[in-house]
This record gives sequence, structure tokens and C-alpha cells, in this order.
Amino acid sequence: MTKRFSASLFILGTISFLIILISVVHHATWVIHFDTLIRTGIRSLSSPLMDTVSIAITSIGNPYSIMTLTTIVTLGLLGFKQWSAASFLVINMVLFSTLNHFIKMSVQRPRPPFHHLVYAGGYSFPSGHASGALLFFGTLSILVYYLIRQRVWRKIAIGTCLILALCIGLSRIYVLVHYPSDVLAGFLLATACLGGSWYCFIHFKLLHLKES
Repeated sequence: MTKRFSASLFILGTISFLIILISVVHHATWVIHFDTLIRTGIRSLSSPLMDTVSIAITSIGNPYSIMTLTTIVTLGLLGFKQWSAASFLVINMVLFSTLNHFIKMSVQRPRPPFHHLVYAGGYSFPSGHASGALLFFGTLSILVYYLIRQRVWRKIAIGTCLILALCIGLSRIYVLVHYPSDVLAGFLLATACLGGSWYCFIHFKLLHLKES
């Protein structure tokens, strides 16, 4: 079940990401319409309170924040002798964050020409905050699936992780530092990476977890 599901995540994530990548590189009309529609909808919620909340949420996805969270969780897993879980998390974050950076430098899409509510340097596609958040919280969700057997708590934990990742991605659109297609591409890239990594860990029997 999990092996088939992880393979599906990898295949669907990869194909969908490549479609958006090619469309962005070739300035496809549908991408422009999509970006305008989603950005307009999200920015229609603009208010001083939403500004404050969005800036706070987007800060959770900052590289330093994600690195700190990764370190804390990794040390916690090592403390409980969850060696393979710690390896799974670190490999996902290091290798696939590097891949995201490589794609950014290859595509070199400029950031949206609007007044940004937070500082954002570098290129826009794909969103590093979106991919990093889903890589981190998605990996946590996979580990929770194995480590927590009480269904209610497992669903709550996984739901919380995925909602946090989604909110971080949406906040990048709200603060005007990313096009919606950047964020969607970041999510899809992370989905493909998570699916591929998860499949490999299952196939080669590398996930040896001690249930709580």
C-alpha cells in the first residue's frame, strides 16, 4: 500500500512539476492567467491583521527556521534511537533543498514586480519556502504515519503538518514575493521528492522505526 502510494506521489508530482516548469520557461498564457487569478483572490483578503499573520507564517518557512526545526527534530529522533527516521529527514532536507536551488538558478525567473511585504532575494521559481515547508512537514507526516498508531492523534498530527505547509506556501503569494505558479511548483517538486525518497527507503528496507 505505502509502496504503491509513494510511487504514485513520485510519478504524479514529477509529471505535474515538469508541465509547470516547461510552461513557465515558455511563458505559457495559462500560467499568466492562473497567476493573476490566484493572486487577485488571495490579495482580496488584504488587511493589517492579515499582513501581520502572513508575515508571521511566512517566517516559519525561512531557511533558518526550517534548518532549526530540522536540527531539533533530528536530535529528538536520535535521542529516541530512531536512526533511520533521522536519516530519512536529513537526506530529504539536504538533497532536495539543493535540487530546488539548482532549478532556481537554471530557470532564473524574476520575482513578481510588486511591493514585497517581506525581503526576498534571488530568483522566484520554484518557491523554496513552499518546497522546504512541504519537504519538512511532509517528512514529519510520513514518520508520524509509522510512529503513532493511535488513529485520532495520527490524523491530527498529519493534518496539522500539511495545513502548516499549505499556509506557508499561500503566505508567499500574499506577501507578493512569489507567483502562485512558483508555490504550486514548489509543492509539486516536494511531493515528487518525498514520493521518490519514501519509495527508495521502503524498497531497500531502510526505514526501521520503533512504534510509540
